[in-house]
Amino acid sequence: MNTLYFGDNLEVLRDSIADASVDLVYLDPPFNSGANYNIIFQPEKKSAAKATAQIQAFEDTWTWSAEADETYRRFVIDRDLTSQPPGERLIKLMTSMREYLGETPMMAYLTMMAPRLLELRRVLKDTGSIYLHCDPTASHYLKMLMDGVFGGEHFVNEIDWRRTGAHNSTRSFGAIHDVILFYSKSSNHTFNILRRPYMKRHVESRYEKTSDGRMRFTSGGNVLTGAGATAGDSAKPWRGFDPAAKGRHWAVPSFYESLMPVSYRDLISTQKLEALYQAHLITIDGTSVWPTMVRFLDERDGTPIQDMWAYQPYTEGAVWGTDKGIDSDVAWLGPTDPDRLGYPTQKPQGLLERIVQASSNEGDVVLDPFCGCGTAVAAAQKLDRQWVASTSRTCLSMSSPAG
Repeated sequence: MNTLYFGDNLEVLRDSIADASVDLVYLDPPFNSGANYNIIFQPEKKSAAKATAQIQAFEDTWTWSAEADETYRRFVIDRDLTSQPPGERLIKLMTSMREYLGETPMMAYLTMMAPRLLELRRVLKDTGSIYLHCDPTASHYLKMLMDGVFGGEHFVNEIDWRRTGAHNSTRSFGAIHDVILFYSKSSNHTFNILRRPYMKRHVESRYEKTSDGRMRFTSGGNVLTGAGATAGDSAKPWRGFDPAAKGRHWAVPSFYESLMPVSYRDLISTQKLEALYQAHLITIDGTSVWPTMVRFLDERDGTPIQDMWAYQPYTEGAVWGTDKGIDSDVAWLGPTDPDRLGYPTQKPQGLLERIVQASSNEGDVVLDPFCGCGTAVAAAQKLDRQWVASTSRTCLSMSSPAG
């Protein structure tokens, strides 16, 4: 592992990446934007001829050429991929899409992507996930391809990431977001809940500082029961409180598990309540309708991250426990950002770290088959993951984490 391949990623996938060997795939392929992107280095004169093919980082301009037609024919007409489980389904989809799109640049782009997505499904473990980074010009077509390869039932999220502060247009709303399509190989995929800090005003309105400096939850309310009467232990009375009499049932928050011994998880509802009461994590004041939980603000607390990832400028100071703004970890790179390497579609490392943390664990294998300047590799390296990457768009010297 920790290998960077230089060459056609389809050949690399087929020849060098074993079945079910990867835990997480992140790919940021060309978007069919119609633009050509150039790298910034100047090759030495003595190696100029050898470097000619590397001068252009990638050509994001697609046309229906003889090569595209040949690829489509091998893929659909000759059916050389039907041995893989979703091959037949994908072939039917590609046939329908060509009838709709015709021999267009978009169809050429999708013809390039389809066999690569099929190979990425092959190399993923059953617990694995794939994040496809694209823009709205192609995201809806790519989502159809992803449904064809992974199955619509394995679509997890469509994440909108704010890629810039503003984009002026006289004939439309400013386009400032990219789309990240999140699919899993199976329903048993790895997923770690990530949280962003609470807003400062939320903490000030719901917590109070105790004499020892901790922030205690004070908003009260009934957080230990859920709506609807149920059968079993969750409906039984405990210390004079009867949830069934009020059409409710005990629903002890799962966050208590991190505060209690491992054996706590095996207890039934009323036993959990008693254990928490004895640990002074539930109080009964004699006047409240329900028992009250005792909870102090922890540095791990916060709001689970949702599917909108958007840095909000000028929110510094509004977030509890930090001087950074909302979603500052996934903020776009400005023109003068010191982390910029000169690669035109470079993504912030924090964006990749969020993906790697959510869908893999330490020691897992992360694959980036469209490695540009190595951001996914850098995130994997920092977070103690193994990594594999393939690049044909940039010289090796630009990928500093791998080089």
